[in-house]
Amino acid sequence: MAEARPPASSRSEVSLWWPSRVEQGPAPTAELLTIESAGPSPDVRLIRADALTLAAALTREGLAGKIDLVYLDPPFFSDADYVHEARLDGRADGRLTRSLAYEDRWTKKSGGLGAYLDMLAPRLSALAGLIGDTGTFWVHLDWRASYLVRVLLDEIFGKDAFLNEIVWRRAPNLGRQATSGQFGRTLDTILVYGGKDATLVPPTRPEVVPRSAVRFDDEGRPFTTAPRGDYTDASVERLAAEGRILRTATGKVYVKYFLIETGDDEYARERRVDALWTDVPPLRHASPKERTGYPTQKPLALLERVVMAGSKEGGLVLDAFSGSGTTGEAAFRCGRRAILGDRASVAVATSRARLGRAGARVAMQEAVDAEPSTSIPVVAEARRDQEEIEVVLKEPAEPLVWAVDTERAPDAPFVARWSSARSLGKKAEPASLVARVRGTASSVCVRVYTDDGSVGEAEVSVR
Repeated sequence: MAEARPPASSRSEVSLWWPSRVEQGPAPTAELLTIESAGPSPDVRLIRADALTLAAALTREGLAGKIDLVYLDPPFFSDADYVHEARLDGRADGRLTRSLAYEDRWTKKSGGLGAYLDMLAPRLSALAGLIGDTGTFWVHLDWRASYLVRVLLDEIFGKDAFLNEIVWRRAPNLGRQATSGQFGRTLDTILVYGGKDATLVPPTRPEVVPRSAVRFDDEGRPFTTAPRGDYTDASVERLAAEGRILRTATGKVYVKYFLIETGDDEYARERRVDALWTDVPPLRHASPKERTGYPTQKPLALLERVVMAGSKEGGLVLDAFSGSGTTGEAAFRCGRRAILGDRASVAVATSRARLGRAGARVAMQEAVDAEPSTSIPVVAEARRDQEEIEVVLKEPAEPLVWAVDTERAPDAPFVARWSSARSLGKKAEPASLVARVRGTASSVCVRVYTDDGSVGEAEVSVR
């Protein structure tokens, strides 16, 4: 019997009759233009495109079923605008520039929560088709919409594909939250689904054991014990063969857990991390050298845990709402390749600078139908000094990141032979305005990004 559905006229603000009721709009072009090349094997592909266009483009490339991990940190239905703040001097009292990063407003007039879900659902569905049988799919949300997005993911993947609902304590219960007349909303939710053969590899973390509970075996190895609990007799015999069973004179059986020394005569037991993550501090506690000023940036430690738990070394990681590029840096540091996508020019510029500081080889693309970035004038001078070319950037005077290509061929994409980005931290250093690059060309190409996402490029003759 066909499933009964309500008539269109009875649609409430939130429609869960997805996907037949979702108005997806025109199909994306799925065509990307290469802006900057990093050779045949870049560490990170950085693509300015909407998530739906990105999914279509990657599917067209033949990557359907070949992505090892998808992590998404989409808008949270927060009814707020988010502003990127760049401290040009690094100090709290230094000069500050602000740029709109993205909008997350879904008023009742524009459709409210229903419109938000109608935006998100087709993008989740399109991106879901990119993971393979062993791939994992992570969606990071908060209390505003996680309960409904889980329903969408159940429809997309099937309930059997659900792996975990991870709760991350992103902030302490302080200030207005602690006195708001309710329990503090200090948690984020990460929903994890996977292909039919997907598994996660939770990390371990040390748990300090009281010194009074530490014992030593005949070989001097520290250990602590716990009752056998629900271990079967067969399991006890297996553990006994491993030297992990302690039997008392009265016949009681305890399981040994060997410890690691953490210093200062302290010992800890390595415990598997469960679905409650309280040990990853919020970004405010991270080093100033990590904080990009991008709103809603997540800690690098959080994404490193996601990448390590949900993919293997050498795997391919995708983030289609990439923001400041945390996922890309985490993947690079953990020995994975990454594809980052975001429709916002501010996000792309921030990520380009960040990945450059991390030492990653970055290839850049954009959708042919992407809204044009603001273009800025670029003024530079270049002169030959024996086998090197010295390039001096005159304008803009305070770039976020800029690069020089001394070998650009006609109609070929830009290749960064040299680049420099403003550093982060309490004593931020400006990008170097002087480049020295080996080469004998009669002209060089200069490409510049600023904090508000503006881009400029210029061909400069070498004197």
